[in-house]
Order: sequence, then C-alpha cells, then structure tokens
Amino acid sequence: MGAFSGASLFFNQPLPHIARSYGYGEDNILVLEGDLSGLKERFPETYQNILSCGHNADRRTPLDYARDLVASWLIEDSFLILFRQCGLSAALSGTDRGRKILSKARVSSSSDFSLSWQGQARKLELMNDYTGFWSRKHVLHLRDNKYQKLCEEKSLFLAVSIATREFALYDFRSAPKARYISSHPAYGGKPAYELPIPDQILHPASSANISEAVRLCFSAPQE
Repeated sequence: MGAFSGASLFFNQPLPHIARSYGYGEDNILVLEGDLSGLKERFPETYQNILSCGHNADRRTPLDYARDLVASWLIEDSFLILFRQCGLSAALSGTDRGRKILSKARVSSSSDFSLSWQGQARKLELMNDYTGFWSRKHVLHLRDNKYQKLCEEKSLFLAVSIATREFALYDFRSAPKARYISSHPAYGGKPAYELPIPDQILHPASSANISEAVRLCFSAPQE
C-alpha cells in the first residue's frame, strides 16, 4: 500500500474532495484523479516535472509517484492543522510547501514543518507507514541523506503507522543509532539508513497523544 491508498484509508473520503477542501490547485486534483492526459494538456510544466522525478519515484510509474506525493501532502496538512490546534506555531518548511510538484532539480530533503512553542523553534519531519511494516519488523528506513539531514537540523522525527494507528517520536538532538544500507531494494537500489522502532516506543496515534509527545520535546532540557 502506497501513500495514495494509505491516505484514502486515513481520510475515509475521496482524496480529490479532501484536496479541494484544502484549497489545492486543479493540477493536483488531476493527479489524484489519475488524469495524466488532462494534466499534460492543461498543466504541461507539472507534467514535465513529474517525468523528471525518476530518482524519487523508485519503482513506481511517474503517475503513481505523483499521486503518492500529493496524497502525502494531504496527510501533512492534516498534521499541520493538528499542531496548530494544540497551541504550537506551525508552518510548512519543505521545498514543496507551495503544493506544486517540482522538478527533480528543485526537490530537497529539508524537514516538513517548522514548529515553535514557548520561545523554542524546532524542525519536524513526518513519515508514514501504510503497510504495518514497522510493527512487524521493528525497523524503519530513511532514504538517501535524510538521516544526516535530521542530525544536522537536530529535528524531531514523527513516525506514524497509518495501518496500525501507532506513532513514535524521535528527537534528533540525541540522534538514534542507525545502520547504513548501501543499496536498498525498495528504494530502487539507493542508499538508506535503518532505525530501530521497538514496540516500547510505539504509542496509540490519537491527536492528544501526538500533541502531548511533541510538546514534551520542547520542554525537555537542551543538550
């Protein structure tokens, strides 16, 4: 199950309907509807940008990659709303914060969110598991240089298992130990880092639990 299927499960509504309610552009709606010909005719730049992102697509078709990308934005935006509702100052900070599919050359590994609370500012990266892999295998994988970027930014890393409705929150001020994988099959042979995600750090993924866990990281002493 990819992000498109997982987001459909998460929202339990047609994703084009959710996207319109969030104010997404018509190019993103066409992506979610799988209308590649309409996209090519009406939004040729977006169409070409999708074709340029082969590295990010891994083993997916360009359309499947684009649908997963836009679907993942919808989930990100739902968490943005959650963070704001729990009293955090929150903004999108990735290069795709404008919710436009960019060319490969303009894609970066910057964190998804900028958060602040009680005078402190942190970056937060969100990652979702749609298949229950984390719960079964007790590991998760960060592709390319994402692990190094989280370490450099001392980010929070929120791992949410949509399939099992659990989450774990890592604070990269003390970076978790990770195993380097030089070639990961699921990422088309690109490198990755493997992090442990044992049962004891997985918690029920309610809005209240996630909000409280994030706020506690702001309250924790600086190292």
